[in-house]
Amino acid sequence: MKILFAAPDRDLLECYRKLLEEDLGETVTSFDGTQVISLLSTDDFDVLILDKKLPRVDYRKIIERADNRMIPVIVLTDEPERASLLTDEKLKFEHLSYPFTFDRVKDAICKTLAEAGQRKEKA
Repeated sequence: MKILFAAPDRDLLECYRKLLEEDLGETVTSFDGTQVISLLSTDDFDVLILDKKLPRVDYRKIIERADNRMIPVIVLTDEPERASLLTDEKLKFEHLSYPFTFDRVKDAICKTLAEAGQRKEKA
């Protein structure tokens, strides 16, 4: 499995890179929206974990790019009251609210990949 984890907090990225690589596979990190767009254009990922407040590119543009490449997305948000509203947007993705545990991240990845697999089967 190959994961792209994008968030502005470099300490969080490094921590989760290590944990995800131990449990799930190769994990690429980015703290900048422009770099995420570039990575999505040049590499294949099984899932994208994306902080809603990633700098330089609006998260919706990044989700659109991932959707075009059929890469499932999990959006991280620090606005719990808004998290449930995110799922009502036109773009399809899962979400996690800060603070979250590593187990919740793993569960979200597994759920997202299972749902993405079901969508591919129906298509």
